[in-house]
Amino acid sequence: MRIFFLLLIFFNSAYGQNKLFEYDFKYKSNPKDSVILRKMILDCEGGKRSVFRSERERTSDSLIAATGLGNGRNIRLEDQFYIVKDYAENIMYKSIQNIYRDIFSIRITEKLEWEILPEKSKIGNFEVQKAKVSYGGRNWTAWFTTEIPIQDGPYVFRGLPGLVIRISDNQNDYNFNLTEIKNGSEKIYYRNKGLELNWEQFKKIASDYYSDPLARIKSTGMPFKVNDGMGNAIPADMRKETDNIKKDIRENNNPIELNHKIKYE
Repeated sequence: MRIFFLLLIFFNSAYGQNKLFEYDFKYKSNPKDSVILRKMILDCEGGKRSVFRSERERTSDSLIAATGLGNGRNIRLEDQFYIVKDYAENIMYKSIQNIYRDIFSIRITEKLEWEILPEKSKIGNFEVQKAKVSYGGRNWTAWFTTEIPIQDGPYVFRGLPGLVIRISDNQNDYNFNLTEIKNGSEKIYYRNKGLELNWEQFKKIASDYYSDPLARIKSTGMPFKVNDGMGNAIPADMRKETDNIKKDIRENNNPIELNHKIKYE
């Protein structure tokens, strides 16, 4: 593994200082519902690290660095895909932020045992080769190219002898597809690690949050308002809002790490 990261540093330096890879990310938070599309960004910062997150989160990180204020947060903890890979330290972690702006990080220690297959093809302008791997209780098929000598890819997927261009799970719930390559920013802003957790600790936090997602707001006694659909802020029915959030979490519970799925009732 140490050799892999030293090679990764070498290849990143050879390819260029900072690169930005944009992916179309299609997924089903509920397998019965329609597909969600997000624009995701993989920022590769020379031989130091890479940060994978949504375009919106990337913009928010830059705003926070400049002004201290960022964009809104997702009410579902499982529906987040923010990954930081530290090449030099051989560390990868998933970052999760709740509606109160608390940040948690989970160290990703599951090994990716890639099987590189002989099948080759072409995607866009790139010659690609097929590979398979298991991660998060799902089986994945990837296409990578050695024409981009960066052993990285979307989300946690790394370690192939080139960039992952396309990858999807065998249930077709999660699909990543490279759409654009650009020179990256000189300075890459990203979240701090926050409170480091293991999966069991995350499960406890997520379950407590689900039991009463607005508990912290209620405890302050401050008025909580919502949009009435016509642009007007009106006092919220806290019980109704709580029930709506719990229903949303319960019905959109198809996490990418299926082996760490929490049973919400």
